[in-house]
Parts: sequence; structure tokens; C-alpha cells
Amino acid sequence: MAGPSETLTELQRLADEAGRLAQSERARLARELKSDGSIVTNADKAVETWLRNELTSFIPGTTVWGEEFGFEDAGTNGRWLVDPVDGTSNFAFGSPLWGVSIGFEVGGRLKMGAVALPDLRETFLAEDGGGAFLNGELLPPIPAGPIRPEELTSYNDTVVRTVTSVPGKMRLSGAFVVDGTFTVRQRYRALVAIREKLYDVAACVVMAREVGADVRYIDGSPFDEKELLHDKKIGRLWGILPRDSGWVTESSAL
Repeated sequence: MAGPSETLTELQRLADEAGRLAQSERARLARELKSDGSIVTNADKAVETWLRNELTSFIPGTTVWGEEFGFEDAGTNGRWLVDPVDGTSNFAFGSPLWGVSIGFEVGGRLKMGAVALPDLRETFLAEDGGGAFLNGELLPPIPAGPIRPEELTSYNDTVVRTVTSVPGKMRLSGAFVVDGTFTVRQRYRALVAIREKLYDVAACVVMAREVGADVRYIDGSPFDEKELLHDKKIGRLWGILPRDSGWVTESSAL
């Protein structure tokens, strides 16, 4: 397979530029608390404002659903799904484990994704049917088979409260885009999660599908982004898993 398409290459440029903007805003960091107790910074707002303008100019007839400035219905040519700084607490307190996430959906199907991890100098890209890439290099398929006890699985305490056991050793970065891309790259063997919105996960889901991961709910039913198009949170345990992992258990809902 050739390298990223021209469209993906331009999306990488925008993701990387958004990451640089976030880094520059961190030099004059201002943070406040949202109503849910989470942190928002000047960087979150500046990056989403910039991306809204750039992305809708890049593909006219599109809209943006972003974490900071809210939900919009899809445009005639699709909709961008943006988390301008995922891992805001990490970002605000100096951890390098944060990123910019950009997904794109058309007709309820996720089509493209980009994740820039600026402090790690990594940018992940994927396009439906066009492969997944890290810094321009094609990523290999995820090896099929079980999750061994010594391998790493990303999940948090909410997952622990809803299922009796998860295979592998527990790891969590504090930023979904880090856990998701680390799974796509197989630094983590698998990821199990719950309660995200579509803009949190969109880019990583495209990447996971392109490397042959099993993206599904843990009861075995397929992950369907169409269920999440109306500002809903994911209400069941789901995961990015190796194919033929053999791990299926009763799904709990929150």
C-alpha cells in the first residue's frame, strides 16, 4: 500500500499545526473548571476555534462537533468530530500524554481520523480502506489471538466496577487518544472503555479498524457509531481488541 492520500496528508498538517498551537498556548496557560469538574484551558478553546475554521474550509459543506463548543448536525458533505486537547489535565500539569483528535464521518460512518501527540512527536492517521499510518509509515495489522496475562490492557476504575476481570495488566494514560493510539501501535495489547462520546473515540476507531482490530462491545456485539451520532455517551463496555482474543463477557451498562 502507498503512503497517506493527499487528503490524509493535509489532515496531518492541520492536526500538527493544531498541536503546535496548543503548545504555544501552554506558555500562557489559564485553566478553569467546567460544571462537571473537569479542567478546560485557553488551549482547548483556541485549538477548537482554529480547527473549526480550518476544517470547514478544507472540506466545504461540513460542520464540526467539538468538545468545547458543542454539537452540530452533520453538514451536506459530512461532519468533523474534534477533541482539541484530549488529556487536558495531563496537558495542564505538564505531562506529555495528551493529544489533538480529529475524526470525520459521512452518513453515520467514520471515514478518517488524525491524532497528533505533539510532545511525543507522533502523528497517527487513518482513512477507511486506505490504511493507518504513524508519521507517514504504514502500520502493520494487529496480531490475532488471546491477550496474555503479561501484556498491557488499557482500562480504568469504572471498567473495574462493571466487570469482574479484564485480561492483561492494567494501564491508563489519562488521555483516550494516547491509550487508543498505543493500542493501534500495539504498545498496549488491548483497550476497554465506557462513557466516551463519539468525538473522543472517532479517530482511534478508524485507525483500529484499519489495522484489523476487533472493535466491539465486550458482549460480542459490533461497535456501531450510528448509535452515538446524537451527543450520546457510550453506555456499554466496549473495546479495541485483537481478533480471536476469545474474550467475551456479559456487558454491563451505566
